[in-house]
Amino acid sequence: MKNLRIITSNTPDGDFHMVVDGDDVVRASGYGSTGDLIKRYDSLLDVTTVTHTDNHPYLDDVSAYYNGDTTALDKIPRLQDGTEFQKRVWQAMSDIPYGHTLSYKQLAEASGNPAAIRAAGTICGLNRLILLVPCHRILKSNGSIGNYLYGQAIKESLLRHEGAIN
Repeated sequence: MKNLRIITSNTPDGDFHMVVDGDDVVRASGYGSTGDLIKRYDSLLDVTTVTHTDNHPYLDDVSAYYNGDTTALDKIPRLQDGTEFQKRVWQAMSDIPYGHTLSYKQLAEASGNPAAIRAAGTICGLNRLILLVPCHRILKSNGSIGNYLYGQAIKESLLRHEGAIN
């Protein structure tokens, strides 16, 4: 059982929330409402209490990202439990440089299992560290935006912000 804190940053893409544990490790993040975020991951986080905090250094990191600092989010500690393959997929996403994208096929290759294109796509969709593990940098093989938990408009906005698309 855990006592978690939610940090909310107002961004050009709407409210962005990070769920932080007692060690200041981000366990989940996303846009939209805090209620939806906690409900989506409640069984994974084993939440006892959730409090909100208005003052946290990670707020400066999110602001810096939106102000063009390409490495601002890299220093935020995060944890996402999963299978070894899931962890490799999430690491491969984390290794995509700011301003670049990969296809699902390239993601599978970078994760060490080139034949697991669909599995890599599914794992991309299971990412609960939105923005911190940049699943928005994965595109369809034809270069189209594809799906995103928080909608194509936010995904496109993030990719434009990073200079990955025009």
